[in-house]
Amino acid sequence: MSSEKDEFLDSIDPLERSKLLKVMNGTFENLDRELVDELVEIEGFFYEEDEEAINFESHKNSMILEYINKCEVPEEFDLEESVFDLSRKIVHFIFRNGIIEDMHAGKYGYDEYLKIPENTPPEVISQLSNKDMMALNKYMMDRVGYILHLIQNAKYTKLHYILDQEKYNGDDWDRPDIEKIEKDTEDLIVIEFSDLKDNDYNI
Repeated sequence: MSSEKDEFLDSIDPLERSKLLKVMNGTFENLDRELVDELVEIEGFFYEEDEEAINFESHKNSMILEYINKCEVPEEFDLEESVFDLSRKIVHFIFRNGIIEDMHAGKYGYDEYLKIPENTPPEVISQLSNKDMMALNKYMMDRVGYILHLIQNAKYTKLHYILDQEKYNGDDWDRPDIEKIEKDTEDLIVIEFSDLKDNDYNI
């Protein structure tokens, strides 16, 4: 995070931050409840029609994915476009906008290593070529998209099958640092919605 963002976050009163996060978390929870209520109504409608002819789980999951993508209950949606959008966003969140970008960044590109001046410090040379990055991005997009495709179509057993192939890989890795990511997310919320304190939110 840039020093400018750090300075902004440090300038916010802890109590004000706590109140803002409480308001925003409540807003998120209310929106989630509205989505669940909408899905319950749709399920009831399907059952009244002909539950044998309709895969409700598939339809429900498609709506959930579209809701995650646009944060609104869709009346009509393009499933293929929704999976693409979510795949792109997830790949950037978990991969592209992180350590891999630091490896790819550099004053001198890996692609032109023959032109790099002698005695150039390694840390200013990109460790990955543009071709490498394109291949990695494609690899991630394909697999994230496939997982979302399986969820969308309620193919949970197949999803279990492909993930179960990896059950012994990385079992000595560190556990996910959920608290760190939650803190980073809260920082983003504070930065984006800090102006709410000037409105009618009792902050």
